[in-house]
Amino acid sequence: MIGRFGAIAAMSVVVLAATPAMAQRAGNGAGRGAPKGGAKAACLAAHEDATSLLEKKKPHAAHDKFVACARAECPTVVRKECGEQLAIVEKDAPTVALEARDEAGMDTTTVKVTMDGAAIADRLTGAAIDVEPGEHVFRFERADGKTIEQKVLVVEGEKNRKVVADFATLVPKPPPGGDAAPVPPHEPKKIPVLAYVLGGVGVVGLGGFAFFAVTGKNAEKGLASSCNPNCSNDQLSPVKRDYLFADVSLAVGIVSIVTAAILAWPALTDGAPSRASASIARSAPAPWMPRIKVRSLP
Repeated sequence: MIGRFGAIAAMSVVVLAATPAMAQRAGNGAGRGAPKGGAKAACLAAHEDATSLLEKKKPHAAHDKFVACARAECPTVVRKECGEQLAIVEKDAPTVALEARDEAGMDTTTVKVTMDGAAIADRLTGAAIDVEPGEHVFRFERADGKTIEQKVLVVEGEKNRKVVADFATLVPKPPPGGDAAPVPPHEPKKIPVLAYVLGGVGVVGLGGFAFFAVTGKNAEKGLASSCNPNCSNDQLSPVKRDYLFADVSLAVGIVSIVTAAILAWPALTDGAPSRASASIARSAPAPWMPRIKVRSLP
């Protein structure tokens, strides 16, 4: 870059030194269509301004000056130098691409943009914007008054640098765990109706076992004192029948009670430890438990 500026400065000195002679030739050959002195002076001024702007790292401003001094009416030396510098500046001049998204993450164009306090866009079009290198502050403003500011360092030679304003970042975030689904209250399990039915059948079965067992035992004792050991089958038949009914009743009672207990077990054990501990803490000793009084020692 220093070599470039040195060459430009040397070339400017040569051109300025040659200006009187060129002006004289221009006066002598005005009729032959030579460039006028005012046009040459404007070309030299544009060249000097472009060189100064390059030193200040303003390639976009220098670009316009190089365009002015590369016109056909400018001196050949100046025109050639400006044309060469124009190609270099067009390569080094950075641009930015502005984007905005709403709260839903969708692209939006109804946004005004300022850069360093100066308006650069009334709405977004997707076209790249010329920006001089350096640090800039972009401010995006929607019609509803919401604004977003971004500080961006634009680097020389960077093309179409994206500057995105995401308005979803302005939406307050819920507190941790705030969006978690509420825990429904615990509903205790209910004992199935079938468990009650089988429990009743079991109780009846055990009652039938007791009844037929006692009845058969009493009949057996009566035969033992009356006809034993010569009792007939007709005499023994009622005893056998009572014992058979007792066995069947006992089996039915046990199976029914066990099945009822299995069906009722989930409901009986649902939260049983907490309920049991609370019940023990609140309940008084049962009436059949011994009451022990401890006397304090003197």
